[in-house]
Amino acid sequence: MLNIIINADDCGKSRPINNCIQKFIEAGKLTSTTIMANMDDLDGAIALYKSYQDKISFGIHLNLTEGNPILHSDILLQKGLYIESSEGIKFNINSYRNRILSPTVLNAIEKELDAQIAVLKDFGVKISHIDSHHHIHTGVAFLSLLPRLARRHRIYKIRRMRNYIPLTSKINLLCRDTWWWLIKGQFPQIRTTDYFGIYEDWYETKHLWLQDKKESFLELMCHPGGVYESESENLLNTDFLSMKNIKLISYNDL
Repeated sequence: MLNIIINADDCGKSRPINNCIQKFIEAGKLTSTTIMANMDDLDGAIALYKSYQDKISFGIHLNLTEGNPILHSDILLQKGLYIESSEGIKFNINSYRNRILSPTVLNAIEKELDAQIAVLKDFGVKISHIDSHHHIHTGVAFLSLLPRLARRHRIYKIRRMRNYIPLTSKINLLCRDTWWWLIKGQFPQIRTTDYFGIYEDWYETKHLWLQDKKESFLELMCHPGGVYESESENLLNTDFLSMKNIKLISYNDL
């Protein structure tokens, strides 16, 4: 049996994206979504949580790469991880994700991520799992930070580094699995799926990948709305009920 979580990223980014996510939830095509605490339509994301928390899981989409931070940080501004623009202070952390960062800088980043988690908790969201915008949580700089966040906030499930990549090398996959075991070694109670990939990749293999595995867990990421029109149409047209050995689950079921 292949157990599949279909997670819509970017919940809260904008009203059109939230509307599209709602459409997909009602169509039975999503089992999970992750909320951005610092983006334009957080109120809409909270409304979705209140309406659908019994139907799908709601995690947090940690964000350090787009929009405005929740907290001001002089140190991150001085070091270039934040930049000033006509729209205020913006994130500029993506290019630092695999650099060695000082304890002072890491502490400031950790405070920002704590604040994002606190925003959702203050709205009453029971956070099912952690993932991140542009996969920032998988960067080398966050290898020790991520387990600390998860342990502190008692969030026991995370998105793993992508390991369903068609035609990728075994060495690449080994590196990605090593990342997971390094995380697990710091926080043994933490859990994730066996595999994580992009919905469109799975769709293009005609849904056959992993169906011969015994009791595997796969997360498929998707982005309803915005520029992902073809991905959205393919997901809407997928008939999961007709597929053998496929079961849709949420992160609450993992």
